[in-house]
Amino acid sequence: MEETKKPLYLGAMARRLRVPATWLRAEAEAGRIPHLRAGSALLFDPEVVERIVFDRLRESPTPAKGVARG
Repeated sequence: MEETKKPLYLGAMARRLRVPATWLRAEAEAGRIPHLRAGSALLFDPEVVERIVFDRLRESPTPAKGVARG
């Protein structure tokens, strides 16, 4: 049986990435991180967001402000 992927709310996604929720919200609202809006809540596909954030970290010569490397 195939397991369905569950979207994560803003706080859970930020904890998973180990970044401030304010940073993740700003990136989402600027259109740099894909998300869905359900009322006032932001929902994220963890696999997509992790791929985008980690790709950005690999391409960046210095760590992004507010993003932990490691």
